[in-house]
This record gives sequence, structure tokens and C-alpha cells, in this order.
Amino acid sequence: MKKLGLIGASILFLVAGMATMSVAAEFELGGGIGVAPDYEGSEDYELVPVPYGMAKFDNGMFVSLKGLHLKANLMPSQMWRLGPSYNYIAKRSDVEDNKVDKLKTVSDANMFGAFGGFAYNNWYAELEFLSDLGDANDGWTAELSGGYNWIINQEWALSIGGHAKWADDDYMDTYFGINSADSRRSNLDEYEADSSIYNVGLDLGANWRFLPNWNLKGITSFSTLTGDADDDSPVVDQGSEFQFFGAVLVTYAF
Repeated sequence: MKKLGLIGASILFLVAGMATMSVAAEFELGGGIGVAPDYEGSEDYELVPVPYGMAKFDNGMFVSLKGLHLKANLMPSQMWRLGPSYNYIAKRSDVEDNKVDKLKTVSDANMFGAFGGFAYNNWYAELEFLSDLGDANDGWTAELSGGYNWIINQEWALSIGGHAKWADDDYMDTYFGINSADSRRSNLDEYEADSSIYNVGLDLGANWRFLPNWNLKGITSFSTLTGDADDDSPVVDQGSEFQFFGAVLVTYAF
């Protein structure tokens, strides 16, 4: 959590620096509540807070926070995107499944890296690389995402997209593998998970500006675990390959 605070402070300095390079900016702040699996591969769900923040500058640069995913575009371009990114993964402990709960606790992970991409005529695509700053999973991931933002009118906007995530051996074995000690504690079979594309899915969003400065947002993601994260993994076999995330947010733009 200390690293999370340092990253937050760094982002604040980054926003201040970006503001000095831009003539004008738009801001949007808010949050809401979401529902997510209580661990990656679970069939049990829990309520989670979902903060939201966006700072858009007139030269195309921006800083965005969606849930616990933070990124900053440092490219002064209306089309190209490039900059640092950060994602927080909560620790795996005290989960509903009795056998998975007996596995060694996986501490919270601070994943830091960079992303790049483009946005053109409401189409967008991004590639992001993240690496564990500590020793929670000691791994790194890559995610390719893209889609289309449909601006219906001044009040309504919809988005549809997709994603594919890849992870290395360390990440995969941390969250989907079972070593001998974990096998004895949980009575689950030993399993070694290797690097693979492990998550593919569909992402949907909606925004309703119900008052001049107020927005109601809906965010959903439907995905399936693949590769060595499918139900060959005892961790996933105890839960489900199908994963869902949904959230409702209220934000204020100024």
C-alpha cells in the first residue's frame, strides 16, 4: 500500500506538469459500486468500490482512473497515445471456496508499466505491458484491447470492445498453479501453469448525461479464462472459466 501511495503522488505531480503544458482541461470525478469475482477464476462474487477520474487536456494528453487502473497519456496528439500505466490487484485470501481458501495467500500486487495506442474516428486500440513492482507474483502481463465509441447524441454514448490478456510463467503459476505444499493443504492436485493467453473477453459501456454536468455510467466485461488458466487448473475448476465484472457509476464533469 505504501507503493500505491507513492504512485498516487507521482501521478498528481504528472497531472500538474501536464496542466502547465496545456491551455485548457476538462475534468470528471466520481465513483460507484461494482460486482467482481472474489478471486480470478472464482464463481463467487463480491461488491467492490469503483473510483473514477478523468483529466483531459486540449492537446490530447490525459490522465484516467477507472477502478484501480491508472494511466496517463503523455503524447500531445489527438490520435496517438503513449505513457505510464498502473494496476492494483487485491490479495487472494479469505475467499468463499473452502479449498482455494486453504492455498497460500497471494499478497496484493502493484503492477506498473506502459501503454500505447491510437484513437481515430471513435475507433481505438491499445497495447499495455505491466510488471509486478514487488514480489506478489513476480511476473508481467500484456493486454491488447480495442473497440468503438458510439456517440449517439449529447446525452448518450455507448462503447463496445474486446480484450486479450497474456501472462508469463510466474504470474500464471501464482494465480492458477498448485505447488506441493498447497496441494497438501487444500487436497487439490498439483498443477504447473505456464505462460499463455489466459483471458479473452467482451467489454461494454454506456454513458447517460442526465444533467448538464452529471453522468450515469454502466460498465460490464464478459470474459473467459483460456490456456493454462482454463478449468485444467484446479483453482479455476473449483470456480468457473466464465468471469464477469459490472459496475454503475455517477460522475460530475467540469
